[in-house]
Amino acid sequence: MMAFRDSDGKITIDEIAADKDIKQLRLSISKMEMAVTQLKEIQIQTEEFSGNTGIRIRESAAELIKEITQSIQATEETIGRIQTAVAKYQQIDKDLKNTMNTGIRQG
Repeated sequence: MMAFRDSDGKITIDEIAADKDIKQLRLSISKMEMAVTQLKEIQIQTEEFSGNTGIRIRESAAELIKEITQSIQATEETIGRIQTAVAKYQQIDKDLKNTMNTGIRQG
């Protein structure tokens, strides 16, 4: 996410960059979801294996599914934080404009 400082040194958020970041994060989520689907398919295919090989593959796939699922959740939380930050700055901008407009009308 792109951020820059205004004349008072406060950090502001570039909405376009934030939107671009969110799109990239959603693309990452999509790829992770595809990986989970593929791992589940591998688990199904290895059910026919004999011996410990199939068991180990299924266990490894289950662990990877768990890790990827956690990464998806963390990525979704990141998207939420970005959206919250953007909304906060949009509200600050709106409030500032209202204050300036009120001051101009009163002045």
